[in-house]
Amino acid sequence: MTEILICGKTEIFTEEALLKLAEGCRVVVAGKAVQRKKQKNIIIYKISVMEEQFRQLFDVYSFQTVFYVSGYADGGEGSFGELQQLERVMTVCRDFQVNKLTVLSSTDSCNYFIDHAEKGDILRKSYYSNRTFGAGQLEEACSFYGDRLGVSTVVLQMPYLADRINEHNFLGSIYQKLYEKQKILFPYHRDTPVDFLSLSDLTELMLEITEETEDEGGVYSAVSGYNYTYGDLEDMIRLAAPDAEILYEKYPYLAEIPDYPSGLRKKYGFIPMDNVMENIGAYYRTFLREVVKRRKGLAGKLSGLLAKTGKGVLKYAELVLVFIIAEFISKYTSDSIYFKFVDIRLFFILIMGTVYGMRTGLVAAVLECLVLIREYMHMGMSGTILFYNIENWIPFIVYLMAGSITGYISDKKDNALIFLKREYSLLRDKYLFLNEVYQGAIENKGEFKKQILGFKDSFGKIFDAVQKLNSELPERIFYEGLKVLEDILENHAIAIYTMDASQQFGRLAVCSNSLLTALTKSVRISDYQQVYDVATKKRVWKNSEMIPGQPMYACGIFRDETMVLMVTIWEAEVEQYGMHYMNIFQIMCGLVQTSFLRAMEYEEMTASQRYYPDTHTVYPQRLRQALDIQKAMKEEGIADYVLIRFEDGDLKRLDERLTGMVRANDMLGMDEKGNIYLLLVQMNRKNFHIVGNRLKSLGIAYQIVEDIT
Repeated sequence: MTEILICGKTEIFTEEALLKLAEGCRVVVAGKAVQRKKQKNIIIYKISVMEEQFRQLFDVYSFQTVFYVSGYADGGEGSFGELQQLERVMTVCRDFQVNKLTVLSSTDSCNYFIDHAEKGDILRKSYYSNRTFGAGQLEEACSFYGDRLGVSTVVLQMPYLADRINEHNFLGSIYQKLYEKQKILFPYHRDTPVDFLSLSDLTELMLEITEETEDEGGVYSAVSGYNYTYGDLEDMIRLAAPDAEILYEKYPYLAEIPDYPSGLRKKYGFIPMDNVMENIGAYYRTFLREVVKRRKGLAGKLSGLLAKTGKGVLKYAELVLVFIIAEFISKYTSDSIYFKFVDIRLFFILIMGTVYGMRTGLVAAVLECLVLIREYMHMGMSGTILFYNIENWIPFIVYLMAGSITGYISDKKDNALIFLKREYSLLRDKYLFLNEVYQGAIENKGEFKKQILGFKDSFGKIFDAVQKLNSELPERIFYEGLKVLEDILENHAIAIYTMDASQQFGRLAVCSNSLLTALTKSVRISDYQQVYDVATKKRVWKNSEMIPGQPMYACGIFRDETMVLMVTIWEAEVEQYGMHYMNIFQIMCGLVQTSFLRAMEYEEMTASQRYYPDTHTVYPQRLRQALDIQKAMKEEGIADYVLIRFEDGDLKRLDERLTGMVRANDMLGMDEKGNIYLLLVQMNRKNFHIVGNRLKSLGIAYQIVEDIT
């Protein structure tokens, strides 16, 4: 499956757009994406192009095309380090020999005029804003890096993008301002041309660019072909929101937007279909439905935010509450002898510092210090005495040290825990990334294996063919050989003939289903003399002159320089006339020859175990094997047979009387009960009368049966 990578400002692609791309290829996204759920053929990695993990993606996937979405696409202001990101992407594409890099830029890159330098006649481009200058520099960088690194680069100068719902595009920001009753500020004049390209058309263009393999890059204007102005856009917006406040920055605009993407149509066959301007109102109503739905969903997020911030509020509320309780206990237990040895205030500081950390512990200590100062003042001690008498400092020092030390220990423990959590989170993210990459590599491996094994002339196919042809029975070789030839040659007009000893006749052994009723069961070699002469020279006959009635291809199978089989192809498609196809045909005939000769030699070596002594009659097991194969071929419509049972049970007498009449392809055999059968291959009841008349002339009684009883 074709694999593409989308990186850069990926948030402009909606979930629907990614799903459409995934219908024709596997989509890998590196960056932010709106895709939430895992979908088939869509893999999302939340990484930037500057991370090392971005390069690792190319180790796993074989990207045919990489799409880099610049920060200037869809009216954007550019991304941080845009040129460095572009250089990084191009370098990786060069290192991994990516076929093509497509950069999604903006039509605003053409908004400049040619000016002369102050000295000399050097021409230069003068841009009207930082954004248009940045977009122009990006395209210059594409040309520079593309030539230096040798990367085929396609630059798409796009207008604004539009889709049914997307907050991350130009229209989405307008709708957001309409919803929030904010001013809408258009960059140019009311009569300035404006254009929108739908995401549906963009994804279609991306697929067409991916499928094209002959292009060498270039710069194209990806416009919609509809001519509108910002004034038309304002009118459409006011129809949807009459109270909209729309202003213009009135920047100059000199770029000429093409009326139609002729270059893209000529190169890629791209034809834009959607007129976005007609759907501005429908898009806004859809946006409102989505926003209302999201606002309801935000209620839970808001409560969660309150719960999160509520922890800090609760902490200080608990601080004040416990402080009041501690002061209450201290006041009403000051006269008790038991509390002379217990400092409630110090205990309060220890609790706050241990539970909430150093900051809260110090706040608790300061509160108690203020209470202590108030107590000293209530006892009549002046501030001067309190300050200059060092002994009075001891309670303050103890309170502050208790709050700071217990708080420090608590913070140290919490910080260590937070560090461990962050370290765990980092390791987990790395593990998840590597696991996703590994799973992607496993999927690629499986698909490549299927492609390799499934290719018609691959080693996997050849090995599978050899295994199927590994049989001791010639009939099985015919059966499996035809299926293997049809599968690998992708042709269903194949026939295999057996040659008689005199090389005058060819008997049809097996043929494709489409030829079963079209071919005769026996052919005279003299009628195909040209084919026979070429085949006997161990060459492949090819009907280059399109001689009627002759097969398109023919190849002989030999034993001791004598042709024993002939494999023919009677029909062929136009793309099957080449030398490559003829070579595959010859190789497959060689495999059939090897297997068939091995089966014949095995038959001869085991003749004493297969035939009754001094007869041509096979044992029951061999007869049943041949009959089973003939049944299977008849069910698939590639061969036919007739089975007859003789009334005469004398084996030797019947064997002598049938000598000379039974063809080499036919088989005489006996079952376990002593019944004698004759299996006539490539024979049906319509033409059986030829054999039946011969048997009657010899006075041999018989009966046609369906199976061995």
